[in-house]
Amino acid sequence: MENKNLIDLDHLGKYVGGDDALRDEILAIFGDQAESLNQQFSVEQSDDDWRDTAHALKGASRGVGAWALGDLCEAAEQLVGELAGKQEKRAALLVSLRGQVKETLACVRELRGLVSPELKTA
Repeated sequence: MENKNLIDLDHLGKYVGGDDALRDEILAIFGDQAESLNQQFSVEQSDDDWRDTAHALKGASRGVGAWALGDLCEAAEQLVGELAGKQEKRAALLVSLRGQVKETLACVRELRGLVSPELKTA
């Protein structure tokens, strides 16, 4: 699995204690939240909304060990206030962030497939 390193399984494993069903549930919740927050991002958001969206996605990402996505969200949190070229900087970061979300969610789906009850009985 190439994308496996997008989720720190050792980090996540500390919270689930080897329970594959719990890991699957946490990854499903993270996937739903990441998709929703990704859709909320817009360069036109107010500074408060932009920062809140970035902060929420950062927390969710770091909770499951998606460090690269969390780092991009941390950078996004800084794109508020009176910044020269703020809209352009946000737009450029969103390209990277959305790409990272897409890759991370692909990893989540792959990991969930490995622990899916349907696959275990197949």
